[in-house]
Amino acid sequence: MQITRKAFLKSIAALCVAPMAGVPARAEGGGEILVGATVPMTGPLSLTGLQYLNSLRLAEENINKTGGINGRKLKIVFEDTQGSNSTAVNAYVKLAQETKPAFFFLSSYSTQNLAVSPEVKKVQVPAMYAGGADAIAEGGNDWMFRLRPTDSVAAAGMVACVTTVLKARKVGILYIQNDFGQGGAASAVKALEAQSVVVVGREAYGQTDKDFSAQIINLRNKGAEAVLLFNYPQDGALVLRQYKALGMKAPLVGSSSLYVTATMQLLSPADLENTFCVLDTLVDPAMSPRMKDFIEQYRAKFGNDPDPYGLAYYDGAFLMADAMRQAGLDPAALQKWLLTQKSWDGIGHNYAYDSKGNGVHEVVIVKTKAGSKALELVKKVTLS
Repeated sequence: MQITRKAFLKSIAALCVAPMAGVPARAEGGGEILVGATVPMTGPLSLTGLQYLNSLRLAEENINKTGGINGRKLKIVFEDTQGSNSTAVNAYVKLAQETKPAFFFLSSYSTQNLAVSPEVKKVQVPAMYAGGADAIAEGGNDWMFRLRPTDSVAAAGMVACVTTVLKARKVGILYIQNDFGQGGAASAVKALEAQSVVVVGREAYGQTDKDFSAQIINLRNKGAEAVLLFNYPQDGALVLRQYKALGMKAPLVGSSSLYVTATMQLLSPADLENTFCVLDTLVDPAMSPRMKDFIEQYRAKFGNDPDPYGLAYYDGAFLMADAMRQAGLDPAALQKWLLTQKSWDGIGHNYAYDSKGNGVHEVVIVKTKAGSKALELVKKVTLS
């Protein structure tokens, strides 16, 4: 029987597309359960990427020590997203096509999450991520589940710091020029205006910029009584040093990246004076016995302190493991199970998923103790 060229091409296309949706082919057997993770392991974004790379490795080890997933070992396969959105997409597609994981963990960077989201929607396998941009969840991708507060929740925490802790009435905003920074700044402006706080200026900078003096001086000249900073780790450290060098007296309230381990290593206690930060949670042994155990294990294995990003992925791995144990490996069943979780007790948070895949609805305001880098809790902020 002869086959037409059109029919032949159609059959080849079907073979290429079919594995991209439904139950991952390699998850159905009785061997290891494969999970894919796209992580910035090299380049400028690796400062925080290595935190959740390490945390996922530790979670994999601990899950397997306690019997794995109904007797089957868990294996996380990592791909490097570097600092590029296109590399993040390629890393995800490579895992989806070659490894065919039963589940995915994505980058904590919103720009990469937004770039990868259309591919996640095609593959139709649940993916957890930690990027905060509200636009990710607003995109209507019901296969993506967030492990951290949204930028609007974080912005509300920053506003609470300004209004209830600092009692400032004129605020300046400094932000990195990308989806994360723009979204966070916009959320902050909206929340500040709702509290009748005047936003005296908004200043942006590029991700590769090294000089922020013009933006900082502009905010000082406009009479800012406090400054909100939406930053990544490396630029955040540079901004703060210049902020201090310029003699700024207005307290600075940073987004979560200001106080993560990667940033703190670049700063001195003097740099951190008169600063506050809004974190997902306070990673401190005194918070709970489970937190203490996680911190001690992480320190012993990797030689440094964990941060809230790493803890989010550690919690996420155990949340995923519970889903697999109870719902199996069918992607639709896993998706449905996650959406029903309204009080899953993690180390960092009690996770409650809404219809948009947002699972965390609280943050903490923290500051450093005088003359040190040790953090102390100022206030907890919860949004319904």
